[in-house]
Amino acid sequence: MEPVVLDNIPFALDVDSLASKYRAKPGTSSYKNFTQLCLTAQSIGKPMAYYRMAFVDAKGDDHVVVDGVRLSSRVLRVNLEKAHRVFVYVVTSGQALEAWATAFSGDLLQRFWADAIAEEVLRQATAYFDQHLVERYQPGQTSQMNPGSLPEWPITQQRPLFAILGDVKQAIGVELTDTCLMIPRKSVSGIDFPTETSFASCQLCPREHCPSRRAPYAPERWQDFVPAASAAS
Repeated sequence: MEPVVLDNIPFALDVDSLASKYRAKPGTSSYKNFTQLCLTAQSIGKPMAYYRMAFVDAKGDDHVVVDGVRLSSRVLRVNLEKAHRVFVYVVTSGQALEAWATAFSGDLLQRFWADAIAEEVLRQATAYFDQHLVERYQPGQTSQMNPGSLPEWPITQQRPLFAILGDVKQAIGVELTDTCLMIPRKSVSGIDFPTETSFASCQLCPREHCPSRRAPYAPERWQDFVPAASAAS
């Protein structure tokens, strides 16, 4: 299937909610500045998504081959045990917000707020993308994995993921650095796959106080991904 671009993703910034979260109190100069940042972001932001429905060609002990591209991860391999179709994607808050946020390099508070606002735009864009998949393909229950979210699927796996998608930079302006980070920074990539048992990488990550945590740490889930021979040794 040819890749699909979503370039008209709506978002709405709730100024009061965000201001409360980031401690900009109403009636203060901080609140006024924060409000202006939100208004600017609302006017220039252009979040986008780029995805491709792809098919699982083969499965090894610790890898899968998707549309001819090998993705190495034991956890991913187990999660795709019954999957034949997946959705490979990149969602971004967009180049405009990236340039805007980085312009505040000399003001740490303004830069922090701008990054937080761009993060909220990305969150809403990701939710829109998720709903788009539901409405267009009706995939049933799905879960996601993101390169770099676990040591068992390291960030270097961004390269084969992008290879499945093609020219992501040309499509939505997202590119990889030499260390496989994405620019714009407020971007997320991954694979959305059908599953009978809900999975989140957070369940296997022991990091405490993570602001992006989507599920409680559940170390017992490791037994689902460790080969029987390893578990017995």
